[in-house]
Amino acid sequence: MSKTKTYLYISALVLVIIACGYILNIAAIKSFCTLCLTYAKENTTAVTAAACTFIFLGNRGYWFVILGCAALTALIIQFAIVGHNASLIVWAARIVTFMGIAFIMNFVRLLIHK
Repeated sequence: MSKTKTYLYISALVLVIIACGYILNIAAIKSFCTLCLTYAKENTTAVTAAACTFIFLGNRGYWFVILGCAALTALIIQFAIVGHNASLIVWAARIVTFMGIAFIMNFVRLLIHK
């Protein structure tokens, strides 16, 4: 399977899960999506994700490196910038947002280079 098809399948799966959450009125999915969109608007998350996406491009184990960057960035943003403790959901939302931005940037790069 090509990378383009893999990216499309992952995108479709995520969109179906989000759509089901909104159609079936599942509060956990709706609040998590809202939290992720809120964090995506922050400059610190978006710029850091973009920088890590391009810095580590081509490394072996790329997505593991990006996952590590996402976890470290989420911890630094939450404790150094925001300045107070956070729940696991907030930390997970920051990681998912970071990974989502990296995923979208790689998908667009893949479509442009085709």
